[in-house]
Amino acid sequence: MTLLGAAAGERGSSKLLDRGLSSPNACDGRLARRSAEREGGPRVSVVVLNHNYGCYLKQCLDSVLAQDYEPLEVIVVDDGSTDDSRAVIESYDGRVISAFKPNGGVASTMNRGFALSHGSVVIFVDADDFLLPGAVADHVRAHRDPEVVRSQAYLTILKEAPYPLDTIPGEPPGEGDLCDLVLARGPGAFISAPQSGNAWARRYLEQVIPLPETLKGIGADSLLMDTAPLFGKIVALKTGPRAVYRVHNNGMNAAKAGLTPAQIRKTVARQEARACRLEEVATSLGHAVDRSEWKSRSWRLLTLDYLAGRLGDEGMIVPLTTHLRPVWRVRGNALKRLFLAAALLCIRIAPTRLSLVLTGRIINPRYL
Repeated sequence: MTLLGAAAGERGSSKLLDRGLSSPNACDGRLARRSAEREGGPRVSVVVLNHNYGCYLKQCLDSVLAQDYEPLEVIVVDDGSTDDSRAVIESYDGRVISAFKPNGGVASTMNRGFALSHGSVVIFVDADDFLLPGAVADHVRAHRDPEVVRSQAYLTILKEAPYPLDTIPGEPPGEGDLCDLVLARGPGAFISAPQSGNAWARRYLEQVIPLPETLKGIGADSLLMDTAPLFGKIVALKTGPRAVYRVHNNGMNAAKAGLTPAQIRKTVARQEARACRLEEVATSLGHAVDRSEWKSRSWRLLTLDYLAGRLGDEGMIVPLTTHLRPVWRVRGNALKRLFLAAALLCIRIAPTRLSLVLTGRIINPRYL
């Protein structure tokens, strides 16, 4: 399904635009993009998202400015940092477009950066990550297909703490026409690269930005990933890692120590909010969805619901057969599925504290 193809899609896009979800600088942006495209390739906007990452910010900005692609627009949005981030940003003079705002979270930072941008292709980069040479050019090649709304690439992991992978994602990322898959399975239906490994078609972002800023604790990039297949095709780059993803000590140590009841409840609420957002966009495009079916296909969501119920939350009873059923849909060999089923059984029979530790070990920390 293309962005401008089906009538249902067109009707849904209109509904989203009617709710004010279009870019506030759409007219000026279109003029700037047409001028850039007459000169050569499409203009690309790289938006660096920063909050108290002054110690990493120079490396990130330098990696963007060193990209061998023109025309390139570099924007950095500071989300109320209290470290030396402002001084680092101001040292770049006119080489970057900068904006400073009160702390409001990642979604608000992305909204501000997108409003300042003009590129036909937009890349959001977390300030503690950085791009590898050729990243922008490789993403642009993927976007030559007018049906592509998102390209994604592997990231090399820079480890400040032990981590089981050298690149992320750990499995082949999803690509192609994934609309039916997302409608059937819901959020997280396919493997995705984190924020800095993606490039987005502006014509898609104009349909879904501004992102809701009231949904605190939700990875704002996941909201874009969830809905992109409803508007067009996804391309997975085959050129190797195109960015570097920094793994910090705090997240890994927390996962190893085990989840807390507060983390369980927060994650359940976050995944529910993602499902609500995807349902909102899908129904606006004329699709019928069943959120209860989405949850029944995810062993991760069912595990978190089971633990929430065990911790006393009402309405979170997960029967054993329901919990194990999605395991048999997991990709891989039978041994992998048997191991996962055994782990889930251990979570159900172990004391609560041990169950929380086991869950922290088998669920990717990025999911939490």
